[in-house]
Amino acid sequence: MTETTNPTEQAVADEPELSGVDLARVALHQAREAAKKRGTQARAPRSRRGRVAQRDGREPSGFAAVLQDLMADRAWKLPAGGGVLERWPDIATAVAPQLTDHVAAVAFHRETGQLDLRPDSPAYATQLRLISSRIVTAANELAGTGAVRAVRAVRV
Repeated sequence: MTETTNPTEQAVADEPELSGVDLARVALHQAREAAKKRGTQARAPRSRRGRVAQRDGREPSGFAAVLQDLMADRAWKLPAGGGVLERWPDIATAVAPQLTDHVAAVAFHRETGQLDLRPDSPAYATQLRLISSRIVTAANELAGTGAVRAVRAVRV
């Protein structure tokens, strides 16, 4: 008996066997060719637009977010110097890195613009008096206000 083979079987027999990624490429190529014959072209993928969550007031929110929204709605501002005591570690580091370990911010008087600092030794009290202008400048820059006008070293 003689074997009859058609031309496509013969071409497949001559090619090495494909697997994995090669099969996917062949299938994609065939799909594109079929689409061209039908007259359709491949479209570019649609760009996704991010959806912005619309709050209707019923979703839970954090306290800080609610407070910020309230302050923005009513045009409230933080009291001058309110962030000076909280930002003291950053202010001290900007002036001299060792100040953070040896000097604590005790109080801020809004009326006078005075920042009270408590050093842990008399040597650091003297140091504070010498660099008080640098501390005032750094405090006003980092706190974002011009509220600090003087620095006082409180007794050890």
